Amino acid sequence: MESGEATTILSLSIADLTALLMMGLTFVTTIANILLWISTRQTVLLLLGQVQHQVASGYSEAQRNIVDAHRDLFFQILNNSALLERFAKANGLNPAEWELKKVSSFLVNQVMIGFLNFRNGIICSSHFEGFKRDAQDVFSYETVRSHWQKVRLAHSEEFRRFVDTELLWREDGAT
Repeated sequence: MESGEATTILSLSIADLTALLMMGLTFVTTIANILLWISTRQTVLLLLGQVQHQVASGYSEAQRNIVDAHRDLFFQILNNSALLERFAKANGLNPAEWELKKVSSFLVNQVMIGFLNFRNGIICSSHFEGFKRDAQDVFSYETVRSHWQKVRLAHSEEFRRFVDTELLWREDGAT
């Protein structure tokens, strides 16, 4: 009987050992899967952030291209005196006033591109502060302020709020 009891105890020990080993492997596999899931999730979040930044960069670039094309088109007219004269006459414009209006438009659009680059995370806040001071100077010009009042509704609410509260606010206090 003693040898049968020893065999049973030994077989229980092997079965218990096998069960413990399987439980340990299952535990390790579960932990590894959780860590893999966390790593995969963080990688996906990082990639999502990169895609969002790329979309924002693309949007800023597209806006810059539109502004550049606009500026190039009007520079073609401004730099060709015969064309400028015919264009102004055909549209009942004073060439000197129209030229100032276009320069003011270029300046407003340039400020808008800087604002979009900041909002889209292309430039950091410390660089944007210097840009904002330059933009305040741009908006201190009478021709730019006058042009802004005519075109402000064509711009986004966010950009209008930026110009009105961050760039023009000091004008109200100064006058």
